[in-house]
Parts: sequence; structure tokens; C-alpha cells
Amino acid sequence: MKLKELLRDVPVRATHGNLDIEISAVTSDSRLAVRGSLFVAIRGTREDGAKYINSAIEKGAAAVVAERPPATRHPLPASLEVDDARSALAIIAANFYGHPAEKLSLVGVTGTSGKTTTTKMIESIFDASNEPVGLIGTIEYRAGDEQLVADRTTPDAVVLQQWFAKMVEAGVKHAVMEVSSHALALKRTYGVRFAAAVFTNLSHEHLDFHKDFEDYFAAKRTLFFQIESPNRAVINADDQYGQRLIKELGPKPMTFGMQTADIRPAKDFEISTRGLHGTLQTPAGAIRVDSTLLGRPNLYNWMGAIGAAIVVGMPPKQIEGGIRNLQSVRGRFEYVGGGPPSSAADRGGPRSSTGPSVLVDYAHKPDALEKLLHAVRDLAGKRRLVVLFGCGGDRDKEKRPKMGAIATQLADFTILTSDNPRSEKPEAILDDIERGIRGGNKYVRITDRREAIARAIDDARDDDVIVIAGKGHESYQVIGDQIVHFDDREEAELALKKRHEKLAPKIM
Repeated sequence: MKLKELLRDVPVRATHGNLDIEISAVTSDSRLAVRGSLFVAIRGTREDGAKYINSAIEKGAAAVVAERPPATRHPLPASLEVDDARSALAIIAANFYGHPAEKLSLVGVTGTSGKTTTTKMIESIFDASNEPVGLIGTIEYRAGDEQLVADRTTPDAVVLQQWFAKMVEAGVKHAVMEVSSHALALKRTYGVRFAAAVFTNLSHEHLDFHKDFEDYFAAKRTLFFQIESPNRAVINADDQYGQRLIKELGPKPMTFGMQTADIRPAKDFEISTRGLHGTLQTPAGAIRVDSTLLGRPNLYNWMGAIGAAIVVGMPPKQIEGGIRNLQSVRGRFEYVGGGPPSSAADRGGPRSSTGPSVLVDYAHKPDALEKLLHAVRDLAGKRRLVVLFGCGGDRDKEKRPKMGAIATQLADFTILTSDNPRSEKPEAILDDIERGIRGGNKYVRITDRREAIARAIDDARDDDVIVIAGKGHESYQVIGDQIVHFDDREEAELALKKRHEKLAPKIM
């Protein structure tokens, strides 16, 4: 594609050189520059892409887009100056791939918690049509049968448009994606039009990136100005920032909540250890929910997903089929072994000695941890609740003491351990968490996460419920500059197996 065609709709301040040259690829990563490519120099939070212009040219870049005249050591066929390189990159990437998002019915999901589960729910509803489906999320990217493990919630503008193009090529009509506040603030989805947008909730998170909570909300709100009209918004009416968004958009958004909302559960709706069962009242009529997913947070997630499905025209029977088909979401309120989260003893009968119940969840922020522990408590009844968690290094430090307070107030026993310490000292992170503990229930510090999980399960009573929080689906741990394999589910399963072997009766 010619450079001048790539620049369609891009506000260019100045041009230098030949705009008729052919461009073979677009990138903002100088390491990925190839012969004939266009390099867009992005000013990042830590690095300025302008520093790598010469490196991109040495790898074959034929043109450069930057916010100031590039200082180059090499001849360059063309260069362009723009006021905003991020929005320019998003427009250029869409031009390069032929605006594939316009050929999709695309649902965006944003909020602090519940994005991944809600997108997987919407994916399951779309899958029930037996047609190819697209997904962009924290766990994976998908275009029909093609799948890739995700390296971030919302990829950069070039990768995003590339996956939209893959979806179109695979025959996808309906797609869903998580839209993070980072992606919105950094304009990765700039110019993309959504068929529907879901707001799950908003709570303390990412204040290491956003200057304050108002800035965080403003980033989330951006998504709702990328839909055709407010009646394509699906908003949690039980969340205070959801209420604010409803007022700002006007009376037309579709709402969901426990009582006064467009989508709400019937009075006899059952939340139990069997899952979620009952009827939801919706603008499309009564929709039956029979889901194996556990806890009140997942009822909210289903209501948001169902709202989005209604907005984009999914029939109720297909929605109900999609609900039944989704058995679990990896690392989200996931039961990984031992006894079930509730026991026969809770219902007045004896409980089999299958060991403690173990759940793995991604909750790594205060509100998510609080909602998780309340939901597990509702299921566990009088059984002892044990939570194991840590906080990530090089991230928002304000949430650490808050999470310490929440854990020790809501669980019967808490184990503080490492998450992804990154460049920080693990013990220093635990010190920060511990500062929030004022009274509350008993806790211990076991810095090594593998040892902490093993000890939690080995020392547990048979009727304990153990929640391993913070990493969820992740299969790695970041320690210093090393990324090592680590999976909470694998560690829990191994510890349960060792416990069972140790307690098993000997035959000789």
C-alpha cells in the first residue's frame, strides 16, 4: 500500500519526501521494522520511540511518523510530523488492514473486575450460533479456530487491527474484546466503532498509571463514546460509577442489577454450590440461567453478558444455550480440587473426607478480593475460610495495605506471599500489605509462593475452603528480570495429591 493511502484521515502537520512509496508493514516497535516498513515513533511512559528511529531505519524502515522532526543518521525516503502519534498509529493500522473492525459486530467490555469472565460468557453465547467467533482478552486472542495466548489484555493498535483482519478472513461476524483503561488512555482502540459496550464496575486499581481516580474513570468512559448510540451501552446499575455513567449518557442505556434495572433476577433466583439457577427478567423477555459458575459476582457478569447479547440481536434460546455451555473460566473463581466449596455437613449431614476445597481466582485488587471472599463465604457457610495472596511489584502500592485489611477481616486465616515481585524485594511488598492489618484474624507470612500453597493445603483441615488469589490463569511468575514457570492450579493440584497420598491407608 502506498504511504499516501495509509495517511488517509491522519492529521499530518508536515511531510518530507516521497509519499508514493510502497509500505510493506506498519510498526511502533523498532525491533519489528522490516524492509519497506513504516515506523511510528510513540512517546511512551518510560521510553521515547524517537530514540529508536535510526535503529528502525537500519532494519529497513522506509518512512517514519513522529511528533517532531526525526534526527536521522541515514537517508530516509519519507518522514511525517503529527501532533499525536498514538492516534495516528491507530488510524494508519486500520487503513493498512482495510478497516476490518467495520465488518464485525464487535462488543467491548470494560471495568475494573469481571472483564475476562464477561467476555468469555459473551464468547460462549456467540459460539452457540455454531459460527466462527472472535475474541480479544487477557487469556487469549481468537479468530475462529486460530488461537494465541495473550501477552496483554488489549494489544497495541497494529496487533489489534491484525487480529480483526484475521477474524474477517476466518468468516467471523460477531466478536468480543476486553478494553482496558490502559488501552483507552493509550488510544489502542482509537477510531474503532463498537456494536455494544459493557461496563462491569469501577474500583481502586491502576493508580500507578492514572494520575487519580477521576482520570481512571475518564479512560473507561471513553469506550461509551465509541458506540453508535447510548442504547447500545450495558451498564451495572448497582455500581456508583455505573450510575454516574448512566446519568452522563442519558436514560437510554440498558442496565443490569439486583433490583431496579432492565436486567434483574427473579425473586426465587438461586445462588448456591450447584451454581446459578433461575430466571432473569430482561427487555427480551424471561431468560433462563442454568450455570455451573459460582458466586454472586458471576451473576453480575452473566447479566452484563446477556445485555450485550440482546443489544447485538442474539435470540433468547441461543443466549440460554451459551449459558449452559460455559462450564468454567480459567483462573476465575475456578474450583481446582479437594471437596466441593460446600459440604453435606453444611446441610446437616456428614461430609466425606476428600480434603479442603481449593479455589483459584485472579482477584488482585481490593474490590475484587472483597467481593470474592464475600462470595466464597456465602458458599462455605460455617467452614473455615483461608485466603492466600500477594501483590505485584512495580505496581500501585496504595492497594497493598487495603488488601491486607480486607483479607484479615473477611477470612478466618490469611497467608501473605509473593505474587509477581518484579524488581521489588518480596519482603518489602509483604511489609506494605502488613501495614493495613489492624486486628482482624490470624495471618502468617510465607514469602515463597510454592511453599505457601503447599503449606496451606498440607496444614488445612478437611473442611477448610482455601482461596488462592492474585494470579488466576497466569502460568508464570516475574521475579527480577526473570520469568519462570509457575501455575497456581498446578501447585494446588500437586499439593492436594501429596496430601491424599500421605493420608491414604497403607496396604502393606
